[in-house]
Amino acid sequence: MQKQPDIQGALHMTRFFICLFIALGLGVPALADNHHAAPELDLKTESALGNLPQTISLHGRIHMAGQPDEATLASLKDQGFDMVINIRSPQEMTFDEQTIVTAQGLDYHNLPLMKDGAIDDQAVTDIHQVIEASTGKKILLHCSSGNRVAGWFGAHLARDMHMPPEEAIATAKQAGLTKASMEKILRSYLDSLK
Repeated sequence: MQKQPDIQGALHMTRFFICLFIALGLGVPALADNHHAAPELDLKTESALGNLPQTISLHGRIHMAGQPDEATLASLKDQGFDMVINIRSPQEMTFDEQTIVTAQGLDYHNLPLMKDGAIDDQAVTDIHQVIEASTGKKILLHCSSGNRVAGWFGAHLARDMHMPPEEAIATAKQAGLTKASMEKILRSYLDSLK
């Protein structure tokens, strides 16, 4: 006696695979959209820190600011800071910031953001890597006025977090980007990513 094929079973399996294919096919764009979703940012204006009238904090951990004076730098440990990242060039500095910071037992990094009047892509990476490797640490990230720091932040959001350029620029403004010249430099950098 020859065995009859299970037509009902075959139909059920076919329907199952069609439904699975449709579900997976529809799910791929949703996953892609989530990958490019804007990151949750907790930006707050913090009160004065020494000579700095304010800092902008990201998640209460990374404080973005202009140039702290020597007394402010000397007080950072007492304020709970663990690290200073200076994105100015060494030629701009008028005192030995590293010595003041490291004398308190804090980590110090000098990672200039600009090269030949433009945002240096490798510097964007280097700054991000230092921050990424310092999870849980309270960081003061500074330049001279806070504009380059905000420019780095906008560059990082667009390049690494896939934030749309105009949204990255608007967020950089919330983080302290006030100078038209730095906005122009940031826009030029973001155009180079296309």
